[in-house]
Amino acid sequence: MRRAYLYAGDLFKPLNLSWGELVELAEGPEAVLERFKRKIEELAGSVKSLKLRKAVVAGSGEAVVKYLAERTGEKASGEASVKIIYAEDPARALREFYEREREVA
Repeated sequence: MRRAYLYAGDLFKPLNLSWGELVELAEGPEAVLERFKRKIEELAGSVKSLKLRKAVVAGSGEAVVKYLAERTGEKASGEASVKIIYAEDPARALREFYEREREVA
């Protein structure tokens, strides 16, 4: 069964997010941050903002949406990659996403 996962810091965290909600939220990083800020910060540290970098939807109905998080705080600053993955096997979907990125580069 496909479901949504948050991925940051090499960790997956299940999300209560349907396919329709993902489609609505994907291009609105502010809405994603508002809805999942606590979970994002559990994995990536204190986050000030998100920027949409790329969204990839496979023909199989799986998706990876990549954001760049602007981090803030005393111990960490800079940027971190945050992804929402909608798949049955999020690790496999992420590998395929990275393979596609390499092919394009």
